[in-house]
Parts: sequence; structure tokens; C-alpha cells
Amino acid sequence: MLTLYGAVNYQHTGEKLFLALGNFDGLHMAHRRIVRRTCSLAWQAGAKSAVFLFDPHPVTRLYPEKEFLLLSSVKMRAELLAQMGIDYLIVEEFNERVATLAPFRFVTDYLVQNFTVTGVVIGFDYTFGRGGRGTSVHLLKWGEQFNFSVEVVPPVIIGNEVVSSSLIRELLARGEVKDAARYLGAYFKISGQVVCGEGRGRMLGFPTANLHVPEGLLLPAKGVYLCSITFRGKRYFALTNIGSRPTFHQNKKISVEVFLLDFSADLYGEELTVAFLHRIRKEITFAEAGSLVEQIRNDEKRARELIRRDYASLADNACC
Repeated sequence: MLTLYGAVNYQHTGEKLFLALGNFDGLHMAHRRIVRRTCSLAWQAGAKSAVFLFDPHPVTRLYPEKEFLLLSSVKMRAELLAQMGIDYLIVEEFNERVATLAPFRFVTDYLVQNFTVTGVVIGFDYTFGRGGRGTSVHLLKWGEQFNFSVEVVPPVIIGNEVVSSSLIRELLARGEVKDAARYLGAYFKISGQVVCGEGRGRMLGFPTANLHVPEGLLLPAKGVYLCSITFRGKRYFALTNIGSRPTFHQNKKISVEVFLLDFSADLYGEELTVAFLHRIRKEITFAEAGSLVEQIRNDEKRARELIRRDYASLADNACC
């Protein structure tokens, strides 16, 4: 897959193009249906497939006063889209010019002139143009006018819930990572570089990798989780603590500490992707370090029980 930053960098060479429109944050089950349909239409027509999205997310620019955290970085989305068979990922900067673009101009400037699309695939709730005034009804009308097809993918419903990024954010904010995985179609993941910490985990007998997660990305609720990590082609299970270390600190800074089970190598400077399997407990403040050590032992025992009962099959696979 080729990733292009800036729509103007797409060089139309006469090839037919089917374009999926949306932000695709998290690439959940509904997003995947849109992407699969785009790939299918392109294959049937002997055309190319592409995803077109804006970065930063429009919400962060239009409503800067609101706290809005992403489920996935553009890099993570690109990796998943490549695995799904998309030919191009086209990332356009969301700036003031784009924010004030009328829906009709969005269609003429991007879809007609820039991409010369053969077809467009959107979700049922997709909106575009200034103030999100453009809807699927407008796009269907203008598709007829400019001779490109428009396919509107209906909602994906699981357990009486319409799959959406906002639903998944709510679940993760409550630490419900197993339920979030149902709607994502995969385990929720975060990626970051291992950086130097205070070394307190090592002193307690549980050496942890401190993960620096880029700003603007959502973390699950504070607590301890059973996770899965693939490092150099091998899978490891881990206990991951997300919290503010209340036993030792009185601050609000959130840290991500990963204790890999049955692993002893140095991870400083490495990039790790952590997949969240199961929440073991909420964050707890302990009166002294000894109580914390005892709790970590119990957490590890619980984690190994879960692995044997529910996740043993993961150890046989090389990827998360």
C-alpha cells in the first residue's frame, strides 16, 4: 500500500479509483465493512482502491475546548489498511480552508477534479463539508451528476448496539476491553517506545518496561490488564498497569508500565505494541510497598489462570 500525504500527491494516470471516505479511527467492524466493500468493488472493476481521511481529526480542530482522544494513530490505521488490501491511503491535512469548504466544493475539488473517482463508499452516517452539512443524500445526487457511483454501507449492529468509535471509547473509558474488542473486531492496542523509568518495578522484583505513548491517543481506564505483546516474532503475555502510581506519587500523570511474563531481555528504545485482553482489577492505593508486592503476585497468578483458561491458543500464533 502507498501512503500519500496530501491529496495533490495522488497522480491520476487513467486508472479507475474506488474511494472509501471517513476517518476510520480504530478501524472497527463497521469501518472494516466499508474497506472490504471498497476493495471488492475495485477488484471487480479492475480498479484501484483507496481510503481518504483527514489528519488531525476534524473534531480536534473544530472543538479544541473538548478533550478528544483517538483510538488509533494514522500509522496504526495505515498498517491495518495495508493488511486489508487497500492500494492507497491518502491523508489530507484538516485546516481552516478544508473546514470552511462547502459540501459541493468538497465533491468537485476532491472527488471529481483531484481523484476523478469511479465510485465512493461511505458509512450510513458519513457527513462532509462545512459544518458536516453534506450527507449521503447529497453525495448520491452529485454522484449521478458527475457520473460516479456511491454506495452507502448500513450500520453494523452487534448485541443491539450500533458499532461506532464513540461506543468503543466509552467502553475503554470504563476499562471494558473485552467488550471493546467485540466491536473493534480485534483487541484494542497501543504502541509506544520503551523509555527509562524510575526503576521501582525492578526494585520490587517485577521489572517493567515504561511505555511512552504519543499524546492524543486514548488509554483504557486505570487498572491492571492482561495483555499480549509480539516482540521479534515471538508472543509474550504481560501485565500492564495504567495509572498514576498512587502508592508512590501524588500527581495526575498517567504512566503505562508493562511487566512481561517469562521474559528478561532489555527493551529500552524498542517500539512495543500492546494488545489488551482482559482487565484484572482497578487501580488501588496501598499503604506500603509490601502490600503492593503481594497484590502484584496475586495479579500474576490471576493472569496465568486466565491464560490457561481463555488465551492459551494465542501463544501458538505469531501476531496479535
